[in-house]
Amino acid sequence: MKRLTFFAALFLTGCNRNPNVEIVGSYFPGWMISLVIGVVLTMLTHLLIRKRYPAQDFGHPALLYPALLTLFTCLLWLLLFA
Repeated sequence: MKRLTFFAALFLTGCNRNPNVEIVGSYFPGWMISLVIGVVLTMLTHLLIRKRYPAQDFGHPALLYPALLTLFTCLLWLLLFA
């Protein structure tokens, strides 16, 4: 019985925080908020790159911008909700 209690406590330790955020009376998952902010940061990064380095080629946009979006979204989620 002690082993069962130990393993139950071990596996249920991550259930202590709800990742939902209330915005205007409606609950949104934390990843959705991080995704929206990540999209905005990716667009601002695109504008900054094109303004400062107009003739430079930073790689294929189909690889660069999804990678930036994933980076910003994951970092924001880790900073705000983890």
